Formats: sequence, structure tokens, C-alpha cells
Amino acid sequence: MMLGFREILLILVVLIVVLYTRSFHLVGIRKSLGLAPTTPADEIRIGASWLSDMAKEQNIQPEEETRVQTILDNFRATGGLTFKRYKVFRLDSPEVNALALPGGHILLTRGLMTLPDTSADQLAGILAHEIAHVELGHCRKALIQKNRREALQLFLSLANRRPGTAASIVEHLAKLGISRESELEADDFAFQLLLKSRYSPIGLVQFLEKAKKMERIPEWLTFLSTHPGNNERIGRLRQKVGNQ
Repeated sequence: MMLGFREILLILVVLIVVLYTRSFHLVGIRKSLGLAPTTPADEIRIGASWLSDMAKEQNIQPEEETRVQTILDNFRATGGLTFKRYKVFRLDSPEVNALALPGGHILLTRGLMTLPDTSADQLAGILAHEIAHVELGHCRKALIQKNRREALQLFLSLANRRPGTAASIVEHLAKLGISRESELEADDFAFQLLLKSRYSPIGLVQFLEKAKKMERIPEWLTFLSTHPGNNERIGRLRQKVGNQ
């Protein structure tokens, strides 16, 4: 079905509004859509903005666990990190999870931080993995993909008059390949960072084994997931440990 001039104009107007009323306004449309390179300073501003928005709806506080700052200091001392100041916050959620935002902002949930018998090596493994997402540009790429996906979803919804059909397919496919690849890359980066910082990479393996026991979906269904299964990650990391 052909769109008339007014409908095309409406789509363009809505796109511009959306682009300028979200995080896009922080760095401009070209950078937001990956048409121009972003700088670490750009990512820091975006991450701080996202954190501020999340804090309006969630209880988020600076992480006060002393081991966290000690680990970050050791990582920084090894050198080579693009972002020199990582900031860690605690999200008041019972879920066991960790999340990296652009610019070196990391969220650790209350559920994760209150797990019993979490060693320094395990905590270092968690932080190293999230830092890897930032250092490898996964957060930046995810941001660009999110922006492009939102623009495409809006266009498809308006063009097809059926929001949620084609748009949801685009979202699922966009998430699938990126996350599976980036999780494994982050494990590899974390492995090297842990070795350089004199933490045992087996700590990350131990944490993944804990997480595996709390999984709610069968391992055989992980090929449909946006993340590789814990069995896959554990096997790869144990092989790397064995090769050392």
C-alpha cells in the first residue's frame, strides 16, 4: 500500500520527535544511530542519563561493599582500560543479576550481593565480565541497535497500521545475534583481566555454576535465548583455565 505525502511527512515528524525526546538529544541523531563515532565522554553522559532515569523508578544507591572498590582499584592498576572510573551501584531487587550501562556504570542487584559464600574471586569475575561489555563497546553497540530498532519499529508500525507484529520480530532478531556473541567475548576479556589483576578466573566459573542452579529455563532451550547457556560458558571458561 502506497503512502501519501501527508503520511510520509507524519512519519518523519514523529521520528524526529522520538529521536530528540529520548537519550538521542545527549549526543545527536548521527551518533545515536551509529552514523558518527561516539567518544568515551559521550558514553559517560548517556550512561549517567540512563542511571538517572532508572533511579526515578527504582531504588538505586552507590555500592558500599568495600571489596567492590578494592577490585576496581586492582583492575585499574593493571592499565589498559578505556574508562578509568567505573562506578558501581546497587539495585534494590531480589533477582540475581548484574548490568553494565554505557560509560562505566555498573548495577549489581541486592539479590546478587547478598548471595552467601561469594568469594572475592567470584565478585571479581562478575565485575570483570560487566567491565568487558563496556570496554569492548557492547554497551555502545547495544545503544545504537536500540535506537535503530526503535526508529524501524515506529516506521513499520505506522506503515503497516499493525504495531507490534513486524516490530516485535525485528526486535527479537536484533537482540539474538548480538547478545550471544557479546556474552562470550565478554567472558574472554574478563578471563584475561582477571589473570592480569591476580584474581582466579575460576571464580567466574563458580559464580556461573551458582547461577545455573537458579536458572528457570531448561538448558536445551538456550538456543532461543539472547544469551548463551551457562553450560556453554562454563565449558569454555574451564577449558581456558585448563590451558593455562
